[in-house]
Amino acid sequence: MKTLIIASLLVVASSCATKQKFLDATAVSMTHQSLEPGQNLVEIGDVESEFCTDQWNDKGAIGLMDEVISGAQKKSGADFITNASFWRAGNCVTVTGTGKKIAAVAQAASLPVKKNKKK
Repeated sequence: MKTLIIASLLVVASSCATKQKFLDATAVSMTHQSLEPGQNLVEIGDVESEFCTDQWNDKGAIGLMDEVISGAQKKSGADFITNASFWRAGNCVTVTGTGKKIAAVAQAASLPVKKNKKK
């Protein structure tokens, strides 16, 4: 009986520590909904971030993806994370992907500068 209990506990403990992918997304951002016409994305490198809940104080898994995306953007300086993969292990969520920044609108640089007229 003791062996069965110990084996059950080991199975439960190992399943909690297993990292499982639960979502792939083309692009995610907590700061931008979309690109403006004429804007492009410039790759800045790989990004990865992890957010873990405090299992004793938090009320569940609500907002884990928001927190991990926000953390990855702050840490890397990215405006968007492309090819994003989300992983869950226990009470933690991890995001991996490619960080990209919004490039300046090329058309804005070619517009004439308006000068203020003095009265």
